[in-house]
Amino acid sequence: MQLTFEDHPEAECALIVHLAGSLDVDGATVLWESASQLVDRTTRFLVFDFTKITMMTSAGIGTLVRLHTRLQGLGGGLAIYGCSSRVREIFSIVMLDKILAVHDTESEACRVLGV
Repeated sequence: MQLTFEDHPEAECALIVHLAGSLDVDGATVLWESASQLVDRTTRFLVFDFTKITMMTSAGIGTLVRLHTRLQGLGGGLAIYGCSSRVREIFSIVMLDKILAVHDTESEACRVLGV
């Protein structure tokens, strides 16, 4: 799992997180360890770029739910964009596509978060 973090160009309290690879047990651990350290009262929104995610397991879903819960506790949230049809189907099957704000484009994901 490769991660890069980019400041949102219009919102100081948001980061865009570009992911590449598999969001499996190892990838979920990397994601949690990296992203959870950045989340605080000044960074309350994360927008995930899934365009280069090749696979996602329950470990990845669990980490996203943990981050979502933590961000909500800070008055923020997360959104996801650019999922492959298979990853989007996984979100739909586990009924998290609405809760985790899964969208087609970055602008849609940002808009739903209000950033």
